[in-house]
Amino acid sequence: MTVSPDAPDTPAELSRVFELEHHGPDVWLGESPAYHWGRIFGGLVIAQALWAATQTVAEEHAIHSLHGYFILGGDPKEPVRYEVDRIRNGRSFSTRRVLARQSSGAIFAMSCSFQRFEEGIETQTADFPINVPAPADVAWAKEGSGVDRFDIPLEHGTPRSMIWCRYPLAVPDDPRAHACALAYMSDTNPMDAVAASHPNGIPPSDQWNDTYMSASLDHAMWFHRPARADDWLLFDLDGHGIIRTRGLSTGHVFTADGQHIATIAQEGLIRDLKALRD
Repeated sequence: MTVSPDAPDTPAELSRVFELEHHGPDVWLGESPAYHWGRIFGGLVIAQALWAATQTVAEEHAIHSLHGYFILGGDPKEPVRYEVDRIRNGRSFSTRRVLARQSSGAIFAMSCSFQRFEEGIETQTADFPINVPAPADVAWAKEGSGVDRFDIPLEHGTPRSMIWCRYPLAVPDDPRAHACALAYMSDTNPMDAVAASHPNGIPPSDQWNDTYMSASLDHAMWFHRPARADDWLLFDLDGHGIIRTRGLSTGHVFTADGQHIATIAQEGLIRDLKALRD
């Protein structure tokens, strides 16, 4: 897909996100849709790296956590090579390391862990936010990453980003695929939560690149319960302040009926362009 210069917010087309090409032992190639900002969306490399790692573990082992570092901005015009290292195959847990490369070098590195299903108690202490409009009552739109999204209005100055989000295409009835689609969406609003803790706040989407130079630095995610990524999910993230151009956001993902399904943490770089120009 090509992006017209007079349509800068044209959303990416996601039909081939998980069509990885096997390219030798524990190596896969993935392609990127065109993103209007000119670099690969961080959620894409997280999701494709996780999908590549998933191909190397027993089907009964499900992802429970991942930790990744963004190293270089990826070029959407060039395939990404995902190299999987089988760190450990255990009866209960399997561990993998994935390195994503392009001709420029490594662009992303991730460690992830999978657990065999095990019976145990289930509790939940994360509270679903109050006074949140139901997905059926909101007007949503596709954002640049291609996902369906609705931003819940918050009081000005609140260091928080809360959105309803869903993967825009039907995902196969495979919990592993839904986990990867959820990983794609997990990079949708962490930097908004970081920006919300900045004195300038979150700018309109068409003014973001005139307000900030920003980039995700590292990303962590914990998967608590399976859920459909093509249903509406609530991403509720808090910004925890900015120190020397680095900001941190953390938060929860809930299903529409209030189940806490995942936790996200991300550190990002954010530079005030006006201050730099002055």
